[in-house]
Amino acid sequence: MANTIQLKRRVSGVAGAPAALKSGELAHNEVDNTVYVGKGDDGSGNATSIVPVAGSGGFIALVGTQTVGGSKTFSLVPKSAQDASAATDLVRKSQVDGLLSTKAPLASPTFTGSPTAPTAVAGTNSTQIATTAFVNDAIAGFGAGDMSKSTYDTDNDGKVDAAETADAVPWSGITGKPTSFTPSSHSHSIAQVTGLQTALNAKAALASPALTGSPTAPTATAGTNTTQIATTAFVAAAIGALIDAAPGAMDTLNELAVALGDDPNFATTVTNALAGKLSAASNLSDLPNKATSRSNLGLGSIATQAANNVAITGGAINGITLDGGTF
Repeated sequence: MANTIQLKRRVSGVAGAPAALKSGELAHNEVDNTVYVGKGDDGSGNATSIVPVAGSGGFIALVGTQTVGGSKTFSLVPKSAQDASAATDLVRKSQVDGLLSTKAPLASPTFTGSPTAPTAVAGTNSTQIATTAFVNDAIAGFGAGDMSKSTYDTDNDGKVDAAETADAVPWSGITGKPTSFTPSSHSHSIAQVTGLQTALNAKAALASPALTGSPTAPTATAGTNTTQIATTAFVAAAIGALIDAAPGAMDTLNELAVALGDDPNFATTVTNALAGKLSAASNLSDLPNKATSRSNLGLGSIATQAANNVAITGGAINGITLDGGTF
């Protein structure tokens, strides 16, 4: 009679993965025709995630209509002869790049050739592009004006009359000025300087200062043992190093004593208690009565059979888990 191994399965109802699987356990949902496997291990044999591994419900089918989600990367670049042409065709990046290479960017474009633009209405004063036609029309409308020397340079000295009667001269236009101005020596008493005495009163003396408020100082390097001021951060770090990150329930000597049961001979007590235990290195070979131990554990004769020569007579095996191991 042939053996039958069945996966966990769902023949009707809701599509999608099972709510939970064991690590490496398989399940088949006939609703969406997808095989799922438990991935990862939470430490108790349960999968940390469930992913599809087979079936037309989880992978692209060669024929038929499907909806593909997520970002897809093609390992082979389509040929140039396969450029998109129909509305539903995929567009290659190189095809898009080729189309964009002939376009100007919106920000600070650099045009070539003879670019054109609509000519603004005369008198427009905005950020609209001015064409050569707009500029020429504006110049023509301005008029020739009167720039004759007899009008603007009546004394014929090469300077516009208005410049000769300017109300102010820029500092850079003054010649013969000294490069620096040397102040005369003088002195002032503290009382003659507004606010100086008040400012001095707010300062601490170098000798035995009486600081108020919350004065601060640089935190010394851990282990410093000098006359440098110790900040609260330095003290906290020193205490933290002393208790070496001990938990809150064991960071004092009294808490340590309580944790040891107030037993001054704690090591001896533990050693004596361990003396009556089985040795891990003996792998249960030091059991006083192995037959009684197997009986207490509910193990039958199969427990003493060789792995390559197990005999099972009668009965049934239900709910067994077959594990193929790892590779």
